[in-house]
Amino acid sequence: MSLNPDNTKPDTSRESWATVKLLAFDVDGTLTDGSLTFDGEGRLYQTFNVRDGFALVAARRAGLIIAWISGRASLVAERRCAELDLHHCILACADKAAAIRELQEQHNLTREECCFVGDDIPDLPAFTVCGLNVAVADAVPEVLSRAHYVTQANGGRGAAREVIEKVLGAQGHWDVLVDRLTQTDWSHHESDNLQR
Repeated sequence: MSLNPDNTKPDTSRESWATVKLLAFDVDGTLTDGSLTFDGEGRLYQTFNVRDGFALVAARRAGLIIAWISGRASLVAERRCAELDLHHCILACADKAAAIRELQEQHNLTREECCFVGDDIPDLPAFTVCGLNVAVADAVPEVLSRAHYVTQANGGRGAAREVIEKVLGAQGHWDVLVDRLTQTDWSHHESDNLQR
């Protein structure tokens, strides 16, 4: 795979990031590091990155539609998605491409307005229906070779934040957010709405 110095394929333009309206993420290995920990009673523990959480909320507040799409059912992921007040949490999903097509129809989106972020072979069908495909740094080779962009961060370690910064940066929202957060008259109420 031949990437530019900024980890994008040569045919990936700033406009590709600017047109994104739907950001869809795999969960295990993308929003988490892929580890699954169970206690003695079979309860699942997963870890999500707080910086990713901040960026996900910022993306939602900027008007992007956020979807989590996972082949695994997870009460932990469901709870975290709800805590961040994100739009769609599609778990135990057998067909990620079909799930994205449903979202495209529901929100009247084109393929080019959709970005999918993944790490493993079950994410490849989602790549076929999105205009912008992203692999996390520690993705499997089959995903890395088909991605338009490869994050510098590993899954669950800031990869989602990195993607969101690129999208919101291209759309002119990221710098506005940072500027607002550094103003002395910043409202604590608004800050609370950026929960992580």
